[in-house]
Amino acid sequence: MKRVVGILGFLCLASVCAASDFSVDFTGCIESIGVGLVSTDTARGFVPAGFVLAGEGTPVTPEVVRTSRCDGISVGGEHARRGIVVQIGLVVVPPDFTGDINNYTLWYYTSDRELAQQLKQAGVAAQWVPGLVDVYVPAIPGDSDPLAVLVPPPGRPTLAVGGHVTASAVPAGSFEANWWVQAGASRVKMDTDVPTIFIGTADLTLVTDASNDLGHLLGGGVVQFPVLQQFNTFSNAHMAVTVTP
Repeated sequence: MKRVVGILGFLCLASVCAASDFSVDFTGCIESIGVGLVSTDTARGFVPAGFVLAGEGTPVTPEVVRTSRCDGISVGGEHARRGIVVQIGLVVVPPDFTGDINNYTLWYYTSDRELAQQLKQAGVAAQWVPGLVDVYVPAIPGDSDPLAVLVPPPGRPTLAVGGHVTASAVPAGSFEANWWVQAGASRVKMDTDVPTIFIGTADLTLVTDASNDLGHLLGGGVVQFPVLQQFNTFSNAHMAVTVTP
């Protein structure tokens, strides 16, 4: 009898996880990427023990700040809406040996309510911030253009990313980014595949309150990204969100 109950419990758990899986399609997107370095000892306190930081065993480890604005965000094949996503995480060793980069998700903000709700159902602490701001007005192709992204309340912690960016007209192939979350006894994987990406340049600065959790991780309230800065564009991308017990 105990064995039957155990099997039924496992099937129920698997059913819940399967119900939480979903996909998202993004179209007409611009994206900024900033990679800096933070204290490995400090970063370890932000990541569950089952994940290995890229800089494990060294004084510093890379952190990633990503902003994206898309003309269309379609959750589960529904009507596409214009929206913004801001993600902050720490680079980790690939848990399943896939992807061009793997990050543990610390903060996830989006202006798309449906996306936030679906991610929460899957176990991601996504924040719905309808007032997210992403300002980018391209001028002459090849010129440096201003970019400003603002995460206001109710986003916590609040922050701003700004600077100058230059778009590229040369395709750089495909790219796959995995963002992970530990949700209780389950792992959530947000696997985004970009078939064709155009990788440009950027000069960005992040500003936040030095006393909040993000400021604590970064070691200050104003930081730049000495490891890597990019301004990317892509016409479409597909994100598969899976929950594994």
